[in-house]
Amino acid sequence: MVLVKEEWLMPIGCICLAAAILADRFLLVEAPVLDFIIGILTGVSVVLNLVGLYKTGRKSKS
Repeated sequence: MVLVKEEWLMPIGCICLAAAILADRFLLVEAPVLDFIIGILTGVSVVLNLVGLYKTGRKSKS
């Protein structure tokens, strides 16, 4: 079951990382919910970028 096409994994990961960085830097609200959302966005970006790199490397070897 594929939820996201392979060519969209890394761009979505980069967007999640950019959103996490921008929220951390510019939203000066001290709320635990915001820290949770930043953590979720960072984790999703790491996973998506690593899977995208893996799939891209596998595709180029074939």
